[in-house]
Amino acid sequence: MKKILLLLLAISFISCQKNDLKSEFNCKSSTSFSDTKEIRDVMKKFKIKFPSNWKTQLYYDEFQSEIYSADTTKSLTDTYILDISWHQGELNLNEAFDQSVKDTLAKKEKLSPVKTKFIKFKEKPSYFNLSKGKSGNHTYHFLQVYVKTEVDEYFTFTTKVYGDENVDGRLCEAIQLSDEIVFIE
Repeated sequence: MKKILLLLLAISFISCQKNDLKSEFNCKSSTSFSDTKEIRDVMKKFKIKFPSNWKTQLYYDEFQSEIYSADTTKSLTDTYILDISWHQGELNLNEAFDQSVKDTLAKKEKLSPVKTKFIKFKEKPSYFNLSKGKSGNHTYHFLQVYVKTEVDEYFTFTTKVYGDENVDGRLCEAIQLSDEIVFIE
């Protein structure tokens, strides 16, 4: 009887644990962005709030819709670049996908994997990859998050962090902003 009780407690503890980006990156505090504006992508697939003073660009074609934003009032090594995109196409989140992402980043971008994992983002099946490398004279961290929302649709969130100062804090800020996305169905 004790073994069954212990097993049930272990299962409920594991199922209650959050498997999300904030917990994966140990993001405990939140940043308050006081003056924000809501931005919708061109194809009306999602909306998100960014600080009003950030420079934001929109892009779209028949297979994707993208919002690209960054705080251009700060130096590159004090901020981060955030790119959120909707994609039309099939996404298979499996070990082959994980290996393909790692291989592509290693070969094309010369980045080394730091941390990868399959997770849930807003209760949707997801995957993230954090890689590190060099860009010019700066250390470069690259976070990619893939979120499967439909059989033939998915979202990507990418964050670029340059330099070695406050990398975790900047990643957590980007995760906090991304967490505010609203998928429009």
